[in-house]
Amino acid sequence: MHIPDGFLDSKTAAGMGAAAATVIGLALSKVRALVTELGLAPAMAGAGNGIKSLTGKAQRFVGHAGKTYLSKMAMVTSLVFATQMFNFPIANGTSGHLLGGLFAALFLGPWGGALSITMVLLVQATLYADGGLIVLGANIMNMAFFGCIISYFGYVLLKKTGLSDKICLSIAAWASVVFASSACALELGMSGTYSLVDALSAMISVHAVIGIGELLITLMLVSIMKNMLGWEEYRHE
Repeated sequence: MHIPDGFLDSKTAAGMGAAAATVIGLALSKVRALVTELGLAPAMAGAGNGIKSLTGKAQRFVGHAGKTYLSKMAMVTSLVFATQMFNFPIANGTSGHLLGGLFAALFLGPWGGALSITMVLLVQATLYADGGLIVLGANIMNMAFFGCIISYFGYVLLKKTGLSDKICLSIAAWASVVFASSACALELGMSGTYSLVDALSAMISVHAVIGIGELLITLMLVSIMKNMLGWEEYRHE
């Protein structure tokens, strides 16, 4: 699903880049508000003397809860990155791997999850040439916005229907892959790389199967977090 450079025209790539910048900016603002507190933070009174004092001015600083959240973000991002390295075969030489958007959102919230997936995509594009840098905005929109934020709010809506949590997780995890692949197909169609009908047909048919792997891996990872680390402690509501 990672779009390489050269597959989108300049207008589509630029538009997706602008949309991704907006989403990332909003996510950064949301996470900053989450991890910082407003109050009197300890500050160094002088350079190198080791004496601390209060500035007397209210300012935002990262407290204990914020440090815990950032540690959790690092853990979830590393886990998603590592799990994405493993591919599972589909058919006719194609393979799939975990997207991890819903999983990240469950433990970091939708905005923190989007930042987590964005960091994974950035490392993949810069160090492994997995997805292009010019079209990075499109990949972020597909996997961090549609695959993470939209799928998370879909999960929240499903929970309100009274379905069991496992069923809601399964549907939302599967849909996250289909949403992301559909957005990818629309971008390829708008760029004229492939006809829109062919792109949608090819992407959705393959990723509907990959979505089954996504939901199984998501359920497995959630179970590990729940049983080994404590569901209530680590889950983000």
